[in-house]
Amino acid sequence: MNVLDDEMEIMDNDNQTLRFFDAETGEPLEGASVNIEDIGEYTTDEEGKVRFPNQPDGYLNVEVEKEGYITCNFDVEIVADMIFFNRFSVSPKLDLGSIRIVLDWLDTPPDLDAHFVKQGGYHISYQDTKVLSDGTGQLDRDDLDGNGPETITINDIDDNAHYEYYVHNYTDRNDPTSSGLSKSKATIKVFANNEFLGTVEIPRGPKGLKWHVFEINNGEIEITNKLQN
Repeated sequence: MNVLDDEMEIMDNDNQTLRFFDAETGEPLEGASVNIEDIGEYTTDEEGKVRFPNQPDGYLNVEVEKEGYITCNFDVEIVADMIFFNRFSVSPKLDLGSIRIVLDWLDTPPDLDAHFVKQGGYHISYQDTKVLSDGTGQLDRDDLDGNGPETITINDIDDNAHYEYYVHNYTDRNDPTSSGLSKSKATIKVFANNEFLGTVEIPRGPKGLKWHVFEINNGEIEITNKLQN
């Protein structure tokens, strides 16, 4: 079921729907506790869903937790009586010092590719390497048909190195005028040291095939969040 199906479901039964997934496997996250501020606490079903009464336009604060997973707290936007983006991937707990980057988006474009590059070192993507030879990083999940998650885990960040993370619209790679990437509602979630660090949402509207999301310099994440070709 895609996001449009979820929204049709909302219209049919006066409920709104959030969906949660395992960031490593892409499987629905069943049995998670979801607390929606001022509304109530819910438990995800076998499809990773929670349903709650329709809410007016604005933002809802949501916290999701499950044993063995990193607790997440984030805002959900409601526009024109619909949830703007309702898919959220949650990371299993990590080893200390590890960082996990998770990409979610709509079902179009079907193939967005995550890239994590260490300057003068490695380049993790679907094409270049799925698992580094020394085991310090890997592409956990490569999604080819939309929605995500597409997940990269790095087990060792060098405080003296420069890194960058970006997303490429592989589907429209031959059309530099495409706005498919900015319309994908793509979001990035970053987890490190068993904490949820936050979400980056793609800029809405610009054209471009490459979404440069952030850099890591001297161990510090610096958000860039811009589209380019």
